[in-house]
Amino acid sequence: MGTYKPNVRERLVARCLASWRWETGKSGAEVSREVGFSQAKLSKLENAYHPIRPEDVKALGEVYRVPEPDRDLLYRAAERALVPGWWEDETADALFEAVREYVELESEASLVRAYKSDVLPGLVQTRAYALALGRAWLPPQPEEVVEAQARVRLKRQERLDDVDHPLEARFVVAEGTLRQEVGGPAVMVEQLHHLLALAGRENVTVQVVPFSCGAHAAQGSSFSVLSFADKRFEDVVYLENLNSGRYVETRYGREPYVVNFNALQEAALDADASVKHIVEVADELRV
Repeated sequence: MGTYKPNVRERLVARCLASWRWETGKSGAEVSREVGFSQAKLSKLENAYHPIRPEDVKALGEVYRVPEPDRDLLYRAAERALVPGWWEDETADALFEAVREYVELESEASLVRAYKSDVLPGLVQTRAYALALGRAWLPPQPEEVVEAQARVRLKRQERLDDVDHPLEARFVVAEGTLRQEVGGPAVMVEQLHHLLALAGRENVTVQVVPFSCGAHAAQGSSFSVLSFADKRFEDVVYLENLNSGRYVETRYGREPYVVNFNALQEAALDADASVKHIVEVADELRV
């Protein structure tokens, strides 16, 4: 393996290459003969122990007779994986390792489903809201770190505007997140108006779980489920705590989060009623 370290996007491509071969039932030796490179290289590609060239993806896709649209999706994913992401220039203070990997995954995702019980999702935060969160951290962080963390969240939000590779976002938030005066009333009014603007987009859905809902699915939890345009990339669940995060990638582990997110959407106010509720909270803060 040497010193090569694959990024998250390369690992996604590698898993897909392996699944292509498994579906054909061919051995590594058979595929190597057909594609024209060693079995050792094939193994390294399937396990992300070797850089994956888009040309290798195309060659293997042809051997496996993968439909051209699916083959092209993975080819483009392999191209993007070779381009250093903007997050690679950020320090560990601005992005700890688990979040760095999450941002990589988010850069490839086509859909994010997120439930937040106590803070608004990073993809919808204003700069002032993000700064207020950073300044509340203990022990206190240097101002340059707080600024860097806010900058990263704003940079992530560009995915919502991406014309070629748009991100669909479905957010469910607890009412308490709307009423927690992060940064004070003025910051929250600005934040809620920004949330309303996002909720008006075709690719963004915002739903609120009101206090009147009572006990509900995922009570006390926060999580995100990332899905990908190429359905061979399986969903990934991300859980984050105070200063670390972890991933749930097995089908058995992911299922409760998907089921509970669907239940949350059923329990929450619908999109129109949620917008009305957010407006009411913002108006109350103005008083």
